Amino acid sequence: MTGQAMNPLCSKIFPFLTALVLVPGAVHAAPPTSFFPQRELGKFLAENFDLASVRSSFGPRRTPDLRTFADFGLSPTRSGDDVLEFDGERWFYQLRVLRRGDLNNDGIEDLEVCFTDRAKGGSYDTRKAFLVSRYSDETYAVALNYEVEGCALPKKAKAK
Repeated sequence: MTGQAMNPLCSKIFPFLTALVLVPGAVHAAPPTSFFPQRELGKFLAENFDLASVRSSFGPRRTPDLRTFADFGLSPTRSGDDVLEFDGERWFYQLRVLRRGDLNNDGIEDLEVCFTDRAKGGSYDTRKAFLVSRYSDETYAVALNYEVEGCALPKKAKAK
């Protein structure tokens, strides 16, 4: 076959192939770049989540050298692929991963996380949701301000 004989066929196929390449979210889309492990995510976050990127009870105690749970000498009491907990004598901390994927459409995998920071026997009790992202293998995982559902504190019953 000559190039001229293929021309009518190519003219019909080329627009179809071009559309596949240019359609956002098409099946061919490459997976996002990820700097998070697929397994033992809780342990990874204990060592790599930058507490300086969130407001928390760690704030008053944090120094430039104290950035992660591990830096504070905390060992997880529970750790898995979707949860990290520190259940201590005076404080309870939890990072619960709600979902993962390229949630802000920047080509990099993110985590939707619910962070619980609660004093035992005190009035400090916060739960915040945010997006956690990591931009290279050499950086901390940082919290970004982002709308996330499923992390609200339960409403307290009114006293009668």
